[in-house]
Amino acid sequence: MPNDPASLSHTDRRIVSRALNYQAPWLDPAEPVTLCHLLRAAGRNGDREEIAVRLTELGYVVPPAGQLASVTDDDVMMISRDGDGLQPWITPEDHSFRGHVLSVARRLELPPAVIAARLAELDFPAPDPGSFPDEITDADRDLARRRDGGGRWIADDDPVPLVHVLAALERQMPKKPQEAASAIVAACERLGRLGYRVDPGAAEVTADDVLLVSRELDGQAPWLPAGDEPVPLHHVLRFAQAHDRDPNEVAARLGRLGHHRLPEGPLVDSVTGEETELLGHGWGGGGRTWLAQDDPDRFPHLVAVGAATGKAPAEIARCLRTLGFTVPEEELPARTTESDRPLISGRTLAGAGNWLSRTQPVPVGHILHNAHARGASTASVLARLTELGYSRLPAIPDLRLTDDDLPLISERGDGSTPVLGDTVPYGRLVRAAAATGTGPREAAVRYRELGYTDVVLPHGPLPDSVTEGDADLITTDTGWLAPDEAVPVPFVVRRAHAEGIGPAGIVRRLRALGFHDVPDALPDTPHPADLVMISEGAKPGGDLLPLTGVPAHHILRAAHTADVSPYDISRRLIALGYTPEVAPHPDDEVICSANGDGRAPWPWGSEGLGHVLLLAKVLGRTPQDVNARRAALGYGERQLPDAGGFEDGDMVLLSENLDARGPWLRWGTDPSWKHVLRAARITGRDPRQIVERLRLLGHAADVPSALGVDDLVLLEVMPDDPRSVDTAGILSVATRTGRSPAEVAARLRELDIEVPDLDYPARRPAPRTPRAGRSV
Repeated sequence: MPNDPASLSHTDRRIVSRALNYQAPWLDPAEPVTLCHLLRAAGRNGDREEIAVRLTELGYVVPPAGQLASVTDDDVMMISRDGDGLQPWITPEDHSFRGHVLSVARRLELPPAVIAARLAELDFPAPDPGSFPDEITDADRDLARRRDGGGRWIADDDPVPLVHVLAALERQMPKKPQEAASAIVAACERLGRLGYRVDPGAAEVTADDVLLVSRELDGQAPWLPAGDEPVPLHHVLRFAQAHDRDPNEVAARLGRLGHHRLPEGPLVDSVTGEETELLGHGWGGGGRTWLAQDDPDRFPHLVAVGAATGKAPAEIARCLRTLGFTVPEEELPARTTESDRPLISGRTLAGAGNWLSRTQPVPVGHILHNAHARGASTASVLARLTELGYSRLPAIPDLRLTDDDLPLISERGDGSTPVLGDTVPYGRLVRAAAATGTGPREAAVRYRELGYTDVVLPHGPLPDSVTEGDADLITTDTGWLAPDEAVPVPFVVRRAHAEGIGPAGIVRRLRALGFHDVPDALPDTPHPADLVMISEGAKPGGDLLPLTGVPAHHILRAAHTADVSPYDISRRLIALGYTPEVAPHPDDEVICSANGDGRAPWPWGSEGLGHVLLLAKVLGRTPQDVNARRAALGYGERQLPDAGGFEDGDMVLLSENLDARGPWLRWGTDPSWKHVLRAARITGRDPRQIVERLRLLGHAADVPSALGVDDLVLLEVMPDDPRSVDTAGILSVATRTGRSPAEVAARLRELDIEVPDLDYPARRPAPRTPRAGRSV
C-alpha cells in the first residue's frame, strides 16, 4: 500500500476501499485505478477530479485527465444499480449485466448496444454490444427481471428455465393451453433475441406441457416449483391417467422441461382412474390432500381413503406400493368409516399436530372428548382405537361424559377444544373448582373419576372453596403457575398492580392456595410506579428487569417516567427484592431534585455547575462530593473547573435569571452579552470581570472590549449577540430606545456589529403619546 489504510482519514479510507465501505479489500497500488471506481466514489454529485487528485497524492495511478473529462451524467446513471445515479452501484463481479443494460437503455432511451459499449469503456465486463436488438420495450426489460427473489435480473450465462418464463407471463397467461404454449414459445424467442440462452425444454413447450407443469393440471398457476424442488409422484400419476400416458414418459418429459428431482423409479407403465382415487383425500381441510412418495402421515391417508372408497386399508396399501409409494407392511384395520376421522385427528389437543401417532400414548382428554362427541361410552372409543391399531391407550373407567363434564376437560373451561391431555394443571383445577363451587381437592376427585391420573395438587392444606379471582391470580401469560416452583417477584408485582393492592397481599393469597416458595417481606402498600420500575427501559409490558444489579440509569429513567424521586425508586426496588448497583443514601433525594429541596421536579439530565453548587450549599458538602455522587447516580461524569475555589456569587453568575436558582447555565455553554451585562449590573462588577469569572467556571464567555453596562438598553431589544443588524433593525432599536438611528448605528459599529453603510438620521424619535384611559 502507498499508505497504510489505518493511518488514513475516514474519507481517504473510503476511496481506497474497493467496495467504498472503508474496509478491505483495498485498491492494489500496482494496478491503475479504474474509471468505474472513480465514478462510483464520486457518485452523482461528487467531484471526480478532486477524488482523482487525492488518489494521486496517496500514490495511486488514476485514468488520464482527458478520459476523466469525457464522463457524463449518463455514465453515472449507467453504473448505478437502479439507473438513477445513486447507490448502490454495479460491480465488475455482477453476473447479470444484460438485464442491467436493458433497464438503463429504457431509462435513458438509448439503444442497448450503446449502453453495453459504454460500460465496456468504463471497465465493466458488459455483454457484446452486437448481441442486443436495436430496440427494446418495457416488456423486454420485465422479461429479464428475476421472479424468485434471488437478485434483480436473470443471470447472463445460465440457461433461462421454464419456471422463469411462466412467472414472467403469469398475469398475461392465456386461459387456453394452446394459446398459453404459444405465448411461452414467443417469450422464449424474445429472450433469445435479447441475447439469453433458453433452456431447450422451455423453447418447445406444447399445450400438454402447460397442463403438465400446472399443480392442478389445468394449465393455470400455481405451477410446479423450480427445477431443484421435487416433483410429487401423485402429480406424475394423475397426469398420466388423465392423458393415457406412461408415467415413465411423463417423468422423462418433466425432466426435459427442467425438473430434475423426479419421483424414484422405475414407475408403473400405466395407471387407472380407480387407482388415482387412492392418491388423495379430503380430510386435511382447505382442499384435497395428496400422498407424498414417502409420507409420514400414510396411516391417516389409508383411513381417509378407505372411508371414502369403501376399500380395505390393506388393499389400498398394496395398490399404493405397486404405484411406487413407500407404505410399509403393518397391521391395519379391516375397514374404516367417516366416524374414524375425529378418533385419529390430533386437533382436539394443543400442539399435537394434525394426526395422532399410533406409536405414541393417546391422551385421556382425547378419549373423553370423542366419547362425548359420539354420544358413546369411553369403552367403545377405546375399543375402536384398538381396532385402528392404537395400542398405547389410557386406563379409563367405562363411563359416559355429561354436558357438565365437558367444560372440565376443556383447556379454556368452556367445553371447546383443545382439551386437557393427560395432565390437569393446578391452575386449571382451581378454575374448575371455582366453576363448580367446590374446593381444589373435591375437583381433583372428579378429574380422577374421569380417568386423569396426573392431577397437580400442592402439598399441605388447601382452601375449602375458591373463586374465579383465585384462578385469575395464578394464571400466567403462557398457562398456570406451578405450585412446586418458585413464584417470581415480577409476577407478584404485576398481579398486585392489576388488582390495586400491595404485593404482600398477593403473597398471602398464594400461600392460602398452597404455594410455598413465594417471595418474602414484600411491601403491604401498592405503588403506582411498580410496573415502571421493574420493566426494562421503564416501559411496562416490555422485558422484565433482572433482580440484581439494577443500573443507575434505569432508576433515573423510571423516576423521570413516573415523576417520582430516584431515591424513592431505589428504596421501593429494594423493598421488592431488587438490588440496585448503587445503594440509596438519604441525601440522594436532595441531590436528584431540581431545586435542591428534595421535591419534584426530578431532572433526568445534568443541570449545570450552578446546580452542583446549590446542592453542595444545601447539604453542607463539597461540590466535589456532590459531583461524584451525581456521577454514581447516573447523571454522567462531569469535570469540575479549576476556578481556584468557588465563591458565593458564582451561583448568581451561573443562574440564567441571575437569582442563584435554576434554570442554570448548561455545562460549557457560551453566555450571551446580555447575560454578562445583567450580571455586571446586579453585582456592580465590570463586564470584563464577569467574563473572566465565567471562563474560570467553564463557560467560554466573550464580549467586545467597548461593551459597557449602559449598552444593555440596546441589547435588551435585540437578538442575542448579533453579528450584524440590517436597516430595519436599526430603526426598530432606535424607536424602542428613544435614540436616533445615527446614534444606534454608531454605537453598534463601536461594538463591532456590522451595519449597512448609510447616512442615518440624527433626529431622535418623538416621545410616544400615552393611550387614552392610561396614566402616564
